[in-house]
Amino acid sequence: RSPNIEWAKHPNWTWSLITYLSDHPTFRTKLFSDSTADAAKENRSKAVAKDGKPQQYAVLAKHIF
Repeated sequence: RSPNIEWAKHPNWTWSLITYLSDHPTFRTKLFSDSTADAAKENRSKAVAKDGKPQQYAVLAKHIF
């Protein structure tokens, strides 16, 4: 098992994550599973990730670490 990520000891990692997700709203929407209801309410197409969660997490890890 991989060791736990110690976010509290590295606040810059948290800010890097927040910045990335703020700068990439489509990625953020896909990561947190866009809902059909939200998309319909906002009169837009549902955002669907072509990559699975592991690939999305890899993108974040590459950016943060």
